Amino acid sequence: MTPPDAAARGPQTAITTEAFLRQAVAMLKFEVASSQLALRKTKAEVVQNFARQLILDYSAAGMKFRQAVAETKLKPPRDALDESHKALSDELAHTPPGKAFAKAYIEVQIKGLRDDLAFFEAYAQNGDDERMKFFAQEMVPVLRGHLEQAEKLRR
Repeated sequence: MTPPDAAARGPQTAITTEAFLRQAVAMLKFEVASSQLALRKTKAEVVQNFARQLILDYSAAGMKFRQAVAETKLKPPRDALDESHKALSDELAHTPPGKAFAKAYIEVQIKGLRDDLAFFEAYAQNGDDERMKFFAQEMVPVLRGHLEQAEKLRR
């Protein structure tokens, strides 16, 4: 199922490499930071295990991303959250620890991963830089797998 915002973009609307770089940095930064927060704010073992996996996977993805950017000789984007990831991060920061946080963390992961997956899929198909398209293609199954895990944790 395609999120409404991805459907509105449609296949004819290409995502610029600059926009993809900003989104990728924001996603990688958010996934690691939110998962580190989860390790501090919840004791739920399944949530902590999920958070640890995300930290490992997105830290490794961050290294691959930086390598890809260096290989393309593109200007690296600012290491910052975009508006949507900042909103998700702020939501988690203000959620009390414990069960409430564990539930909010999973919900925020599902929302963020859905949006990021749609964005990465679109760039993987229609991006204008072959090296960055390859990175996006590599990340699609990772994002999809994490989304499936988060949806199972929601149940």
